Amino acid sequence: MAKGPRDAQIDLNKATAEELEAIEGIDGERARLIIEHRSERGTFRSWEEVLSVPGIDGVLLGKLQKGSSLGAGAAATGGAETAAGAAGEGEIGDMAALEQIIGLILLDRAAAEAYRVAIDACKTPEIRRQLEAFRGDHERHARELSDALGASLSEQPDERGQCIQRYTELSAREDRTALVAMRGNEELTNDAYASALASDLPDDVRRMVEANWQDERRHIRWINDEIRTRGWELPEVPSTLAEAA
Repeated sequence: MAKGPRDAQIDLNKATAEELEAIEGIDGERARLIIEHRSERGTFRSWEEVLSVPGIDGVLLGKLQKGSSLGAGAAATGGAETAAGAAGEGEIGDMAALEQIIGLILLDRAAAEAYRVAIDACKTPEIRRQLEAFRGDHERHARELSDALGASLSEQPDERGQCIQRYTELSAREDRTALVAMRGNEELTNDAYASALASDLPDDVRRMVEANWQDERRHIRWINDEIRTRGWELPEVPSTLAEAA
């Protein structure tokens, strides 16, 4: 097959065999192996993972880097360099701040999914309605921060997001345990937003993060008040018993 001009917009995580073969050095067999690897192990999240494809060596990897990209896959791993390139100059230029924003987006997505699990476990209508509203806040936060970032991240949760979801699935069995689980998740997101505000954020992004943090603080206040009001706070274990345990 004749090779066309190299196209830096080819997404290695989405390209068809024909598109892959348009990249210098990629023949039909290597295109097949790339697609096979993608199907079996998921999207490539770093160029190091591309090297695990049979037949891809350092020389060919360099050609792939010139002729293709990893699309949103690299950004999903916390790869701030990839997201920085997509966001462009002058938006969130500070690398530490960029990493914080990426982390908040992934955390808000995980929190929204955790709320879905908690809502399914709850029976009390007013608790379900309030948790639905909180879930909507997290979805909005992720959406707004993604717009500010100017780059699309993978929908797949990162390791921390997977832990949050598993924790909620294991913990939330009815109203009380669902609220206790969400309190732990909200403590995590509150801490993450407070940490992000310590970064060098552009003024418009800082205002957005501060507004989102106020939502997070409102969430955890309501959850704490509800747990106390309903008498669901577990009594503290006396120190002597805790030591014996």
